[in-house]
Formats: sequence, structure tokens, C-alpha cells
Amino acid sequence: MKLLSAPACALLCASLSAQTIQYTDLGPFGGEADMHYLADLAGFPVLAAGTGQTWDLSGLALLAAGTMQFQPAAGTPYATTYPAANWTWVHQITGLATTYNYLNITTTGIELLARNVPAATVDYSDPERVMQFPLPFGASFTDAYQHDGGSGSATWTFAGTGTLITPNTTITDAALLTCDNGDAAIWNRSPLYPVMIKDDNDAMFYTQTNVGVAEHAGNPLKVWPNPCQGLLYAAHGTAAVPWQVQDAVGRIACSGTLDPSGLIEVQALAPGAYVLTVGHAPPVRFVKE
Repeated sequence: MKLLSAPACALLCASLSAQTIQYTDLGPFGGEADMHYLADLAGFPVLAAGTGQTWDLSGLALLAAGTMQFQPAAGTPYATTYPAANWTWVHQITGLATTYNYLNITTTGIELLARNVPAATVDYSDPERVMQFPLPFGASFTDAYQHDGGSGSATWTFAGTGTLITPNTTITDAALLTCDNGDAAIWNRSPLYPVMIKDDNDAMFYTQTNVGVAEHAGNPLKVWPNPCQGLLYAAHGTAAVPWQVQDAVGRIACSGTLDPSGLIEVQALAPGAYVLTVGHAPPVRFVKE
């Protein structure tokens, strides 16, 4: 048996890690994206598997469909119906109702608990797993699921890495997952979020519009909604840092430690203007309604 030298072993381990989708690839504060829709799959090319691919979809005629927000489930209209959900994909489709897809994200994967709530709700009694952590390149996972419209089983494979080119953006670190039922998804690797989901009927593309966590160097603290009512979300980029809210005369109104969701409860605050400080980031003003 030939043994690897220490430098060679370290290089190999780093290479294998780079080809693995992991829980830590998730950005701690979600994101926002424009949605574009492809109704006619006639010109959709075959997505080649393997490493170092270039998936050039720049010639597709995509239609603007609305926006998507990836955010904590707490505070959304149907969160109490899905208490196991900790995140949601909110689809604000142009000209149609806003729908919510409720997710449970843990260190072992991403599971879909409900989709298209409330317009065409599909509730899962056995959640559908759409991502597994860790997922090395070439590996697969199989998951059985059941919802109020039926049941099934799907096997997803981490089949390719490379660059995705669409009419709206270029993703240089993308991961292709293929399903045994013919569906496919392409994910941005870091932070991890879907940029394309395709089935037999159509394809949806997501173009991120908010600045990534690592790019907030100039002003690393963003809060929303502002004005707010009971809940405030702080995108700082680092969890487990102290925060405090000061009122208009500088008194500390509340304080705590930021958790991974970035959720800060402000229900107890009287209406008015406040200043939030998180860690060493510059303070941000917000209004409590």
C-alpha cells in the first residue's frame, strides 16, 4: 500500500471537502431573488454531469415571474400551522397570491413540510427531503415522502459541478443535482441556495438580489422589516454575538445574543425610534410601530 505524504494527504482532504455540500454552506440569514420562468422546455439542453462543467443556458427565453425570499419561518402568516418549520421560501408571483413553502433545515438536510400555502396547499405527513448534509460529489440519497395528494420516493444525485450561465446571471460555483424521476436542480454552492429547479413541465430560475453575507464588509448589519411590529431580523453574518436596543435617549430597552436565524423579538417595545447594535458592527436605526 502506498501511503500519502502529509502535504499530499492535506491537499486531497481539502479537495474532497471542496466537492462536498455541507450544512455550513448555508448562509445564516437567507436571501432574496428574482424569479424567472421557462414554460417551453423544447430548447432546454441536456445538463452534462461531471466536474468543471459549463451549463450555458443564456439562449433561453425566460419570463419574469416575481420574487422569492428565503427567510425564517417565524412571523410568517402560517408558521403556527407548521411548528416544525424553521425556514420558508416565500414566492411572490406577479399577479398572483403570495405562497409559502415551509422547510425544516437541520445539520442533516433540508425537508419540505408544505408547499404552495395557501393558494394550492400540499401538506406532507412524511416530509420530502430535497437536500442531504453532508453530500459528497457523486453521492446519492433516497427519500420516501407522503402528502395529501399521494406518496412517492425520489433519489437525488450530486452529479455535477461547474458554471451556470443564464440570461440574467453567471454562477461560477454551482452544483447540479439530478433525480431519478427526471427532475434537476442547480444550487449555488456558497451560500447554498437553489438557482434553478426543473421538472417535466417547466423550469424556475432564481437570481439573487441581496448582497451576500461575506460582502457586507462596509456596513455588515442589515435589518428588516423596517418599520417593524413584533419581530426584527438582523443580518450580521455571525451568530452568538451580543446585541442591544437603545431608545431615543440612549437607555438600553432590551438585549440578548444573536441566534443563527437573526431573529430579535421586539413585541415589548413601545412604538417609536430605536437603535440596534450587534457586536462591533455600526449601529442601525429602526422604527417599532
